[in-house]
Amino acid sequence: MTPGAAKGRGPDFERTLSTLLEIGVGTSLLLLGTGILLYGLDYGNLAVTEGKAFFLREKDFFSFLFDLLRRENPPGRALWTLSLGIAVLILTPYLRVLLSVFHFLRQGDFKFSLITLFVFFILTLSLAAR
Repeated sequence: MTPGAAKGRGPDFERTLSTLLEIGVGTSLLLLGTGILLYGLDYGNLAVTEGKAFFLREKDFFSFLFDLLRRENPPGRALWTLSLGIAVLILTPYLRVLLSVFHFLRQGDFKFSLITLFVFFILTLSLAAR
């Protein structure tokens, strides 16, 4: 038995975390690549300006994400796709920590549960603080 398996961090848990990270980063890359392609098609070039469409206007990341997902008239398909790709990339490690919290609670490992909850709390504060 490996030391990781004794603490409830066996190969299945590691594989699940690895899959989550691979899917998150892969989805983000796909969205960002599609957004860049759409941007080139929409604007005829890939020059990025400092226009207001490129800046976060909401008060925090969660407001930005909620607005992005419910928006009926986004600023354009390219910018919406690029924004969604960046949001997925930001959420990937956040969801990894959340998954770890549930895993450690399920395993009854309260020491790692508390440590991981603390990390999750700090990440949540940083995303909510702008």
